[in-house]
Amino acid sequence: MHQQLFGPVKQWGFLAKDIDSAMRCWVEQLGVGPWWGYRNVSMQTDFRGATSEVVMHVALAYQNGVQIELIQQVNDAASPYRFFKDRPEPQVLHQIGYLVDDIDAALERGKRAGLTEHGILRNAYNRYAYLESPLLTGMVIELMPADPHFVAEYERCSLEAAQWDGSDPYRLAAL
Repeated sequence: MHQQLFGPVKQWGFLAKDIDSAMRCWVEQLGVGPWWGYRNVSMQTDFRGATSEVVMHVALAYQNGVQIELIQQVNDAASPYRFFKDRPEPQVLHQIGYLVDDIDAALERGKRAGLTEHGILRNAYNRYAYLESPLLTGMVIELMPADPHFVAEYERCSLEAAQWDGSDPYRLAAL
C-alpha cells in the first residue's frame, strides 16, 4: 500500500470575493452548512520574501468530515491570497489542507517530494505552511497544526455539521 505524504485531506479551501455571497451559495445551492464565520482575522504572513499583516474574513463548514474553508482577503497585503483580488471569479479553489503533528517535519517531507514553500501564516497560537507543486498549477497545499484544541474544535464542528437540519446556517463570531 502506498504511503500518503501528509495523511488524509482534511480541508478544501476556496478564495472568495464576497464571503457572505459565497456562504449563501454553499447553503442555498449545495446544502452545505452550517458556517462558522470570523471577521477581520489578522495574521502575519511571510510570502515571497515579504513579511506583512494580512486581514481576512474566514468561514468554515464541514461535509463528510472534511472542512470547507472560504477566505476573503480584505486588505492589500502581500499574501498567498492577494492575487485573487484582481481576478474576475467570485470564488475559486485555492488549497487542499492536511492536519500534521509537526509542521517543520511535514515541510521537509514535502520538499523531499518536490514541493516548494509558498508561504507561511502565523498568529499568536499557530503557524500554517503553504507548499506549491509544479504539477498542481493554481492550487497550493496547506499544512495545519494538529494541536489538541484545533483538532477538538474541528471534530466538534464536523459532528454538528453531520447532524445539521438546515436551520441557523450562519454562526458568525464577532472579533
